[in-house]
Amino acid sequence: MSSKTLILITGANQGLGYYAAQQIAANGNHHVLIGSRDINKANKAIETLVADTSIKVSASDFSPLEIDVNSDSSINAAVKQVEEKHGKLDILLNNAGIAQAQEASTDGSGPSLRELYRAHYETNVFGAAVVTEAFLPLLRKGSAKRLAFTSSGLASLELASKPDTLYSANNYPVYRSTKTALNMIMLGYALSLEKEGFVVSAADPGYCATNLNGNSGFKDPRDGAKELVKSCLGEKKDVHAVMVSDNGVVPW
Repeated sequence: MSSKTLILITGANQGLGYYAAQQIAANGNHHVLIGSRDINKANKAIETLVADTSIKVSASDFSPLEIDVNSDSSINAAVKQVEEKHGKLDILLNNAGIAQAQEASTDGSGPSLRELYRAHYETNVFGAAVVTEAFLPLLRKGSAKRLAFTSSGLASLELASKPDTLYSANNYPVYRSTKTALNMIMLGYALSLEKEGFVVSAADPGYCATNLNGNSGFKDPRDGAKELVKSCLGEKKDVHAVMVSDNGVVPW
């Protein structure tokens, strides 16, 4: 068993999770489980990470882990695999998420409003909650006791109330509502687990160019990933029970 701190990042085969995995592995103190629905994509991500000369990492810094956050059987199988191989988990970053079209179909050519909401909540909220509960026993055996969630500044009710801004509530109504719900889940764990020594946080990476938004974001995902890393590794006084961004703590 490695002496390095063990971290699982869901949805780490691409986008923000990928770059967070790269940055965390580069510090030399962590072993990163690359969580992905497709084990082949996880393995490919590791190959790409190792081949990238911009940040030096080694293949030994990573392990692939198949985990579909929408499938209880997949989640349970992932927990069993981590338990059998490592016996514990130090840090969990719930990063997997979706952001599909935000307009419902009225002619049956696409998802209905109910289907649109259901798909987003299934992955972004229910998936994160179930993964967290499933891995809690292993997190309690870990030394770091860290739990983090990839959220969004769009989740902020205060920012959403400001008209004529990117954060205005009329933009991305379905997706953003899942992140507001996710923040409540994060805060619930932060308060309930604090007495056990846990540090629990959420991150607002900003509007980054990733597959999630068709690469339309204006921010480099490498920069956005720094906020994910902060939520996982930052000092408790700076990150616990709040959502962090490169502008500081994001208002609720």
